[in-house]
Amino acid sequence: MEFSGGWVGIQEGRYSRVTNENLFDDNVEVVDDNVDFDSLSEGTEDSFITFGDATESEDNQMAIDCANSMTSTEFVQSIPSLTKHHGDITWEDYQNGVDMQGIDLAMLGFSCRDTYRMHNAQSVYLPGLCTAHPRLSWFTPSDAEFFSFNYSTRRVSCSIGHTQLRHLVVSTSQHDVYAMCKNSIMHWNASRRKESSVLNMCSPEVTSRGLRHMTVTTIAAIENLVMAGGLHGEVVVKDLNRNSIVFADHISTRSDPITNAIDCHWSPQGQLVMMTSNNDGKIRMFDTESFSVFNTIRMGFAVNHATRQPNGGKLLCVAGDHEDGRLVDVDSGKPEVILRGHIRNMFATAWHPDGSIIATGNEDNTCRIWDVRYPARQLGPCLPGFFGAIRSLRFTNDGKFLIMSDNSDYVYIYLVGDMDFQRKQEIDLFGLVSGITVSPDDELLTVGIVHKAAGSLLEFERKDWRKSSSCLI
Repeated sequence: MEFSGGWVGIQEGRYSRVTNENLFDDNVEVVDDNVDFDSLSEGTEDSFITFGDATESEDNQMAIDCANSMTSTEFVQSIPSLTKHHGDITWEDYQNGVDMQGIDLAMLGFSCRDTYRMHNAQSVYLPGLCTAHPRLSWFTPSDAEFFSFNYSTRRVSCSIGHTQLRHLVVSTSQHDVYAMCKNSIMHWNASRRKESSVLNMCSPEVTSRGLRHMTVTTIAAIENLVMAGGLHGEVVVKDLNRNSIVFADHISTRSDPITNAIDCHWSPQGQLVMMTSNNDGKIRMFDTESFSVFNTIRMGFAVNHATRQPNGGKLLCVAGDHEDGRLVDVDSGKPEVILRGHIRNMFATAWHPDGSIIATGNEDNTCRIWDVRYPARQLGPCLPGFFGAIRSLRFTNDGKFLIMSDNSDYVYIYLVGDMDFQRKQEIDLFGLVSGITVSPDDELLTVGIVHKAAGSLLEFERKDWRKSSSCLI
């Protein structure tokens, strides 16, 4: 086992227990280094449980469902009075010392978030991480502030339907954000500060179409359409202008047919395409006029995420239950390039707007950058997370920043620069990250947090980093 720069590297296929007193010691004690990863339950795979001792563990044990499995920070959810600020939190509140999630650190006996974070890291179970790699950016400084806290609301208490799928927050404008909340897609109007349900999976408009007990696993939105994918291969699309469901069906009926991701893009012919990624190993492309499938690409593994090359490009980047990424022809499905370097399953992809750079997020706790013109080698540093898999990635639309989220607690904003990613901002939160999204004008970053006491939707406003002294390159 290797420890460096606040990050633990553990041999693939093992779990190790890191005790708090050794957390910042180069000679980290391995308490339990022989746990067989394959023998662990699926629910444990990305769980990080942080109780100080057995008694505390028993006292704070809570019943949670498989969709919201406990992380290292969520033992605090058993404390009913965790949050002292029960309304929305504004920039002014934050400047006056209110925590951005309303967490009452003083009540818990901690002087600041850093102390609380240290306490939370008393014992951390981490999945097998990538072993030491010369290109890992262990010491990328976290001294920049590209986006600053603007607002948070607990009226949109985000949730997840599957612990591995975190594409559950999406924006269509600076003021229109959609998030999954208790099996409904909620609309948050960022200018009027109002929330509303736009698609409830328990409503008659959905259940009357034969989709009962649908658990949402992913969402998407573009223009007037909102879309939801389900645990049993469902896809539901609602036209907000017409206020009606325009498509609702099981697109896969095989065993374990989960709709893992939905992506929307414009074809070179100007056609709006809805593209689904499913556990049955198929990528389906739908014409959004008739919602008929006009192309199906078959992969040899469950497809977790797929995105099309921008600017009319012919490539799809495909992530799935395999350590290698795939670049395939968007029409024929013919494999063009294999992206080798990750060591576990892949769950996130993001194209740089110039169409030549792709980022991939993996359960090996890293994000890797590739140039499709020279795919045999990785471009730039390997970007590590801290808590669990990299499950969500976004480039800003101007290509200046790459935003990525851990399984829980952390969101990272990297300055792309000359593809060297030498500056970053680290947003420190508490709870599972349900999704990240950037408004089309790049002015607003929205983060969904799942937490029984402090679950919320948080807004971060882009700063003029070119003029800010804290962000100078």
